[in-house]
Amino acid sequence: MLFKNLNVVTSQGIKKCDILVENGKIKDIGSFSAKGIDFNGSMTIPSVIDMHVHCRDFNQSYKETVETATMAAISKGVTGIVEMPNTSPPVNNEDIFEERRILFKEKSYCDYGINFSVTDDLSFFNGYKFIKIFLTETTGKLLFKGDLDKLFSYKKPIAVHSDINGIKECVKLSIKYGTKLHVCHVSTKEEIEFLKRYKNENITVEVTPHHLLLPKNSENVKPDLGEKKDREALWKELGKTIDVIASDHAPHTKEEKKKGAYGIPGIETILPLTLDFAFRKKISFETLASLISENPAKIVSNKKGFGIGKDADFTVIEEKEWIVDSKKFYSKSKFSPFDGMKLKGTIKTVILRGEIVYDGETIKKISCKEM
Repeated sequence: MLFKNLNVVTSQGIKKCDILVENGKIKDIGSFSAKGIDFNGSMTIPSVIDMHVHCRDFNQSYKETVETATMAAISKGVTGIVEMPNTSPPVNNEDIFEERRILFKEKSYCDYGINFSVTDDLSFFNGYKFIKIFLTETTGKLLFKGDLDKLFSYKKPIAVHSDINGIKECVKLSIKYGTKLHVCHVSTKEEIEFLKRYKNENITVEVTPHHLLLPKNSENVKPDLGEKKDREALWKELGKTIDVIASDHAPHTKEEKKKGAYGIPGIETILPLTLDFAFRKKISFETLASLISENPAKIVSNKKGFGIGKDADFTVIEEKEWIVDSKKFYSKSKFSPFDGMKLKGTIKTVILRGEIVYDGETIKKISCKEM
């Protein structure tokens, strides 16, 4: 398969090229005389990965399922997700983890990674690629109560949900052992200033669009939305201290939200909002590529990214304005704090491992893989 006349967005600039795909991988990048699918110079982002997604399912399938969440992802240009473990029942033992893997293999419309939660029993720890610990309150009962020092001594990558106190402790232990640490959804000036000071090559930092955009107390989320000074501090460090933008897609029913449930849907606005930031010059397109494609790929999977031998995952963009309308979401969660917002940048085509899985109207299911 040959895709022609793409303007591929990378952290090094926009590269105009044709891409030759074989067996789902990028075989060559260049300019070829052969005929192929011509995208007429459309802007293209490789390997869009959302590193923070709650697909619900199991006992919470009335809120969301793996199927609906991943269809939502593909419809808005996300070709890979990493799922959080605070499901019901939670992903904190081998049997549930394997059930989750089977569920994703059968139902997912995009590639995926599954986080395993460690609470106190460290005997499971070594067998899992993605580990998540919760040091502060969130949806579910997965607070870590074990030996944090011992956990970090295994030198396996860890993602943490915490406030500033837990972040400080985890950073200290990451530095002590050389353990890779991913700090989820930073939300305050204090957190980002601390991380700016102590961050090294083993520590990565994530922010959500809602912590960048929404004013304090406007939505019930965890961590809480910050004040103006917090949002300004986060914006300042995009593409610097902050490596990743992720959605923290956390669907609920409208009735649950009225009762104070934490979280908002976000998988269908993560790429559109980030594109809007770039089109309106709040960030550069090079920074966009780092935040939503290249850095997540480096953290999550060496199969992803842009280069010969990488998975042929691409999202083709049109520079058109549209208005967010949650009633049209593929997600079961039909509300959004961004409803009615005019955004620049629509999804024209989505390609997953060389196959067109979304053509602007129809979603196609192919066999998806664990990252």
